[in-house]
Amino acid sequence: MNIDTMTILFNICLVTGFAVPILSLLTGVFGSILDVDFDLDTNHDFDGLVPFNLMSTCFALIVFGSLGRLFAPYMINTVFTVVIIALLALVSFVAYIVLYKYVIVKLKRNNPLAITSDDIVGAVGKLTLRITKDSDGVVSVLDSTGASISYRARVCDFYKLDDTGRIDQGTEVVITGVDKDANIYYVHPLYE
Repeated sequence: MNIDTMTILFNICLVTGFAVPILSLLTGVFGSILDVDFDLDTNHDFDGLVPFNLMSTCFALIVFGSLGRLFAPYMINTVFTVVIIALLALVSFVAYIVLYKYVIVKLKRNNPLAITSDDIVGAVGKLTLRITKDSDGVVSVLDSTGASISYRARVCDFYKLDDTGRIDQGTEVVITGVDKDANIYYVHPLYE
C-alpha cells in the first residue's frame, strides 16, 4: 500500500469516527422535533472479553485516523507500515478501553433517579419551617444524589402536639404518609 491509499483509509476512519456521533445527535434532535424515534446507539453494551460500545468505537476510529495521518509520511516501506499500523491499532485499542472503563461505565453507574412520594414515606427529614396546629410547615429530605428537596408538611393524625402547639424548625421528623392530591406530607418528630 502506498501513502495515498493509507491516507484515504485514515480519512475514512476520521470521518466515520466523527460522523456517527454527529448523526446520532442530529437524529435525536430532529427526531424529537419531528416526533420520530430513531437512535444510532443501541444503549446496550455487548459484554464479553472486550465489551462493545459504539461511542468508544468511534473514539478509537478518531484516534486511529488522526495518528495515522500524523505518521503516514513515515510509512516508507512495508516493514515500517506494518509496525506503525500495529502500534496505531494498539494505541486505539487502549484509548477504547480507557474511555469505556473510566468514562462510559462511570456515567452509566451514575443513575440519579427522582424520588417518588412512595420512596419518601418512612424517610427522615428536617423541618425548615415550623408546623403549628393552624399552619403547615416545610420538611426537607435528601435524595439519592444528596440534594435537599422540600415538601409541604403537616402533623400526622395520631401525633398530639405538646403545650406549645407546634413542632419547631430544625426538628428531625419521620414522614409517615402523603396526600398525593394535595401534595402534603404527614410527619411526626423522630424522637417522640
